Amino acid sequence: MFFIRKADQNDVSDIAHIHFESWNATYSNLLPETYRDKENNLSQKIEMWGKVLSSSGVNTWIAYNTKNTAVGFISYFKKDHECEITTLYLLPQYQNLGIGTKLMESALIVASQCNSCSSLSLWVLKTNLSAISFYEKFGFESDGQCDEELYENTKITDIRMVKAF
Repeated sequence: MFFIRKADQNDVSDIAHIHFESWNATYSNLLPETYRDKENNLSQKIEMWGKVLSSSGVNTWIAYNTKNTAVGFISYFKKDHECEITTLYLLPQYQNLGIGTKLMESALIVASQCNSCSSLSLWVLKTNLSAISFYEKFGFESDGQCDEELYENTKITDIRMVKAF
């Protein structure tokens, strides 16, 4: 059993830890190791989430188990009438248990009903097929936009997916 609630400043360390651990596991076979080492730093994530959680317009939901251990989170921001999911991560041992689905459902409800968003978008690594499939189950579709980065002769491509309300 698990629970979901809105995150606050007391969750900075837990969210940073989940982000760090999950990012490493998610991209271990999708991105070069040197890129992962450069981009994934726990102290930087703690600093980043300290700023993010205190920002207005950012909504972050955290999932935790019956032992009050944080296991996953989702975060999005609103700009005008559009919202963008920036992160959805679960600790590897808690994946495929329906927690990501509940986090996504929470974000979709709040974004559409409380934040008056006309759409919800996100960026996902083009080669992360399991994530793309997950998002498609919620009605997200690629809108054709992509962002490319060249890192040590490796092209890293993110695609944008959008769900209209």
